[in-house]
Amino acid sequence: MTALPFIDVAGYWLGIFLTFAILSFLYKDNPFYKLAEHVFIGVSIGYLVVLQYTDNIDPKLVDAVQEKSGWALALRLVAVALVVMLFLKGISRRFHWVGRYPLAFVVAFYAGLQINAVAQAELGAQMKFAAQSIDAEKTDLNSADTEALTKLPGMSPMIAEKLIAERAVRPFTSVDDAVGRPALTEVERKSLGEDRGELVGLDARAAAGKGHRNWFGVFSNVLLLLGLLAALVYFYFSVAHTGVVGQVSRVGVWVLMIGFGASFGLTVQGRLSLAIGRAYSVMGRTVNPSDAEQIHGPYVALISLAIIGLGLVGWELRRRKADGGPGAAPQT
Repeated sequence: MTALPFIDVAGYWLGIFLTFAILSFLYKDNPFYKLAEHVFIGVSIGYLVVLQYTDNIDPKLVDAVQEKSGWALALRLVAVALVVMLFLKGISRRFHWVGRYPLAFVVAFYAGLQINAVAQAELGAQMKFAAQSIDAEKTDLNSADTEALTKLPGMSPMIAEKLIAERAVRPFTSVDDAVGRPALTEVERKSLGEDRGELVGLDARAAAGKGHRNWFGVFSNVLLLLGLLAALVYFYFSVAHTGVVGQVSRVGVWVLMIGFGASFGLTVQGRLSLAIGRAYSVMGRTVNPSDAEQIHGPYVALISLAIIGLGLVGWELRRRKADGGPGAAPQT
């Protein structure tokens, strides 16, 4: 067993303590939470400063000024001047107006880049997805390429390559035929077997031959199209939302609420996943067993809880005494 350096062990201990210090906010705002909050912000700012210097200032400014000349050097000096002008906004009351110009330049430049990126990555992708055919044809196992096969439930690039090699010898007659080919291992067959299903699984998405329809996919596409149109009607204010238009717009509200709820649920699940991962880390499940034996995560967790608990009790008694509440000394 290789001994961990003490600095690594101490780092794990500090991480466990700060984890429970953050969770102490569930009781109320307290000094332990403020300590963890300030440490987190300080470390984050320090990390970003070092990262910005090593990734941007050093290679793009210091080295560039030493190596370049002419227009390239002039452009970099202009960038330095804009940065200095930006700092004047925070350190000088007399010349704080100078910082408006580089700030306006940065906002406009960033907005110009982001508008194009968002339009292509989000708006364009959503329009393309909404304009797709409502038909949902199953993937033909005898003609699909590796990329199309990999998108199927239970498929991996290795399984897709094996199926392509198998169909070159003998075409598939059914999904059972493809899954049962001898080139696949038992683990791969089990993976495909777990992801089969007539509704949304492999059987619903793939078939041996063209012309097969994924009827659940067709229903999903129709439902998505109707929901999209109802949501758009809700935002169409040129016509009064009464009668049929009002009823359709009400359906659009429900569609929007379902979408917001699904998004919020996904966010909550992500936070729960982070909490579970942190609990596994505290218990020593994310490191080698030999390292976990040296860290003693559960014992450190109990000690941290005891320190924070006793500290909160002392802090509450001191605060109540200062406020003149229960436990305070009588005034004479």
